[in-house]
Amino acid sequence: MYWNANIGAHCKELMTLAKTGPETLTKEEWNELIALKEAITWSPQTVSAEKMEKFTELMVRSLEGKGDDTPR
Repeated sequence: MYWNANIGAHCKELMTLAKTGPETLTKEEWNELIALKEAITWSPQTVSAEKMEKFTELMVRSLEGKGDDTPR
């Protein structure tokens, strides 16, 4: 029924985030990320597609390096 239910067994390489800009967000970018998150949470229909793309970019940049494996 679910042909790809065990996807993890088929993955040979780890996925990594692409570098999209400077490693850390500036204070202004953090403020914009928080404002957009609140707007999307409370009234998503008021947020333009361009602002949603900006939110996605900022969110991805804020995650860079956080999912890296630790040395064993």
